[in-house]
Amino acid sequence: MNLSLRDIEYFLAAVEHANLARAAAVCEVSQPALSKSLQRLEADTGLALLDRSGRGLRLTSAGLVFLEHAKKLWVQYQDAVRQALELRVGEAGLLRMGATGATVDSIVMPALAWLLPRRPALRVQLVQGLSDDLNEQVASGKLDLAVTPIYADVPAALHQTPILEDGLCVAASRKHPLAARRKLALHDLQAQRWILPKPAAVARLALDAHYAEAGLALPVAALEVEHFSKGTLALLAQSSLLAIVPQSALADQRGIAALPVVLGRPLQRRIALITRRATTWSPLMAEFRSAVAAVAKG
Repeated sequence: MNLSLRDIEYFLAAVEHANLARAAAVCEVSQPALSKSLQRLEADTGLALLDRSGRGLRLTSAGLVFLEHAKKLWVQYQDAVRQALELRVGEAGLLRMGATGATVDSIVMPALAWLLPRRPALRVQLVQGLSDDLNEQVASGKLDLAVTPIYADVPAALHQTPILEDGLCVAASRKHPLAARRKLALHDLQAQRWILPKPAAVARLALDAHYAEAGLALPVAALEVEHFSKGTLALLAQSSLLAIVPQSALADQRGIAALPVVLGRPLQRRIALITRRATTWSPLMAEFRSAVAAVAKG
């Protein structure tokens, strides 16, 4: 068997776009050339990888299995090319990283403030998004690493390096009547309006589950957000709303207090550095990890 990396690249493009013409355009080759490449790959493997009947392309059962190996091979090749470039140009290099709204200002930017002066030729491509999307981009090789909140184990293809524990709490303005209470239960929060993560967010699902287990009506969201920005926290401090927020977000917020609510199972999360499990750490990645650790220690 003599697999070509170019054939692997074209196969992955064909699977992603499910159309020969679109895949050929992305790969900047003619459609006949792409088709011959796929035929060559099937001949080399001895497998029918794609079903070309009907409209578009579909993976066969053998193609589904081969796809996972092809992805790993392509990512490893890209890693090798990037690290060879780093070695060739010395300390210069490109670091592709992801961050969520919750980690970009608190972790990533302080880490870059430490790292960039030490690596003047370093170039960083920063992608901001949701945890699940960033994790997928790391797994596919589009990102070298990401700094995201983690509520449970990451997929098997990924590895997490814990940075810090950052549990969630119910918070309100210090002027809120509930802020003066020494102990609160969920039923004490009935009829309150909230600033909440979006319905599919892990924290929102966990809070809703606590309410459901207690036989209470679910919290009512006056505002739904993807993350708690400084503006969102300012609104919380000036309003009569409640919110479920990371404890770290309250560190510099004198106008906001964590309420003494017993939620049963603690809503715990950690901030972690996410990489591919099988990746080879480049010097740039290792230095960024050291910078993140320094930021976490304060």
